[in-house]
Amino acid sequence: MERSSDKKQSLTVSQFALIIFGSIVGVGVLSLPNGVVKAAHQDGWICTLIGGIYPLYVVSIANYISKRFPNDNILNLSKKYFGKILGSIFNLIFASYFIFITSMIACYYSNLMRSYMMGFLTPFKLIAILVICIIYAASRGLKVIGRISEISFYVTIILLLSPIIALRFPNMTNIYPVFGSGFSSIAKGAVKSSFAYGGAEIILLIYPFVKKKKKILKSSLISVIIAITLYVWCVFITIYYLGPDIVDKSFWSFLVVTESITVSVINNYRYIFMTFWSLVAFKSMSINCYASIYILKEFAHKIKTKNIYFLMYPLLVYLALKFGNEIGRQNINEIILPWFIIFNLLYMTSIAIFISFKGGGRA
Repeated sequence: MERSSDKKQSLTVSQFALIIFGSIVGVGVLSLPNGVVKAAHQDGWICTLIGGIYPLYVVSIANYISKRFPNDNILNLSKKYFGKILGSIFNLIFASYFIFITSMIACYYSNLMRSYMMGFLTPFKLIAILVICIIYAASRGLKVIGRISEISFYVTIILLLSPIIALRFPNMTNIYPVFGSGFSSIAKGAVKSSFAYGGAEIILLIYPFVKKKKKILKSSLISVIIAITLYVWCVFITIYYLGPDIVDKSFWSFLVVTESITVSVINNYRYIFMTFWSLVAFKSMSINCYASIYILKEFAHKIKTKNIYFLMYPLLVYLALKFGNEIGRQNINEIILPWFIIFNLLYMTSIAIFISFKGGGRA
C-alpha cells in the first residue's frame, strides 16, 4: 500500500504520461539508427516500428495489473506472489536495471559532449557534476520529475522534428527497396530496436500515484505511441538523408542529419541542438535515477533515504566511468541490456499470470 509520504507525490495524467515518454525517449535516439541499419540496412525504420511491440506489451501488462491492484505497484506484488525473500531479490534486480540505465546514459552523454562541446573537461569532472544534479532532482520527488518531463517533452519534440528540412533533398533511393533486406534481417533488427524502448517499465512503479486511474491505459498508450512514432521518424530520416552505408560511420548518426538545418545568424545548428538536448539527457537520467532510488528505499526501508543518496553517488560515477569510451560503452550495453529486458519480460509477465490464476485485488 502507499505510504503517507508517497500520497503527496500524486501525479496528473499528463505528468504520468510524460514520465513514461521521458523514460523511453532519451539520448540513445541519436545512435538508434546505427544498430538497426547494421542489421536491416534500408529497412531499419521498419524494424524500429516492429520493436515498438515491447513498450505496448509493457503498457498492456501494467494496465491489467493496475486494474486488479490500483494501489500496489510491482514491488509489493513481487513480494506477495514470489515470497518476501525471492520477491525482494527480484526487486533488487529491477533496481539494478534502472541503475544500469542511469549510468549508461551518463557515460553516453559524457562521451557525446566531450566529443563536440566539452573536450576540455575530463570524464570524471563532467560525470561527477552531472550525477550530483540528477541525484538532487531525483531527491525532490516524483512531482518534480513530472514537471521536468513536461518541460522536456516539448523540447524533445522540437529537436527531433527539426531535421524535417532534410526531406527537401530527394534521396528516396536510400530507403529502397522496402523489405529488401529480407525477413530474417528485419526480425533481427526488430529485436535490437526493442531494447531501445527500455524504460517503459517505470509505469509498473508509478501507476499507483496517478490521480485519475481510469485514464492510465489511454494516457500511457498515447505516450508510447508518440515515442514509437518519433523513433521511427528519427531512423527513417537518418537513412533517407545519409543512406544505410554512411549511417554506420558515425557514433551518433542522427546528429549528422541536423547538419542539414541552416539558420540565419547561427553558424552551426548542431551546437544549439546539443545545448537543448542536455535537458533531454538530464530528464532521462533523473527519471531512471528516481526509479532506482525508490526501489532501494522499498528494499532497504530501514536505511535513511539520505544515506541511499550518498551510496548512489559513487556507484553511478564509478559505473559511468567504467563503461569507458563510446565503443566500449556500446559493447557493454549490447551484452548486458538484453538480459535485463528478458528479466523484465519474465518478471512482469509472471506477476500478471499469478494474478490471473491466484486472484486477489479487484475482480
